[in-house]
Amino acid sequence: MDLKWEYKELVESFIEDYYSYKQNNMSNREALARTYNEYETVINQGEMEKAVIEILYGEFLLKQSKVLITAKEKTKEELLSIDFTKLRTELTDDEVKELISRKDNILLKLDEKPLDFCSEARWYYQEINENVKEFFEAESFESDNVGQVVNHVLKRFERDCRNTMSENITIKVTLAELLIKKGINVQEELNNILDELKQFNIEDVGQQLSKEEKEDLTRRIKNLLIL
Repeated sequence: MDLKWEYKELVESFIEDYYSYKQNNMSNREALARTYNEYETVINQGEMEKAVIEILYGEFLLKQSKVLITAKEKTKEELLSIDFTKLRTELTDDEVKELISRKDNILLKLDEKPLDFCSEARWYYQEINENVKEFFEAESFESDNVGQVVNHVLKRFERDCRNTMSENITIKVTLAELLIKKGINVQEELNNILDELKQFNIEDVGQQLSKEEKEDLTRRIKNLLIL
């Protein structure tokens, strides 16, 4: 028989697990999906468990730059199905009111989020740009190991480069921009990236990027290739 969760314990556990996945180099989207999957059986234990997990999931969803359309539809459906009357036997009136307010806020703001239509991507465009820059800036660039640093960056994002074309190219473009901006002399590694960019067709990414993101990535690639 499953042990009964306490309200605050469940909240803390979900949040802790989410950030644990984040510390394992996962994107916001993947970390949230992994965390939610861990609590699928917990959702069925009671109305309180369902309310807490669905509301936390919805709030973390709002932190993303875009929302997968299927995730939006499922979240709205689950939130609207919560029976808050049942919660009054387990939670205080103030706790129930707070959950209702948070639920209403999610439903309102979900409709304001840009939609994503690609279920395969792990990282969103701006998020992967920022993560590559953050990892790159944390590296030590001594004259005798710059080549190893580039390989280290590519190794860190190797799994993501294999995931979708848009993630792969965005990672390589961001890395090339950083190398040029900082004047780091790794011509062989840079040429390898530029050769890959020359073969790239933006239309091949399909729905992995929005129209605006495609235009931005195309502009960045052109700037790199004319240098």
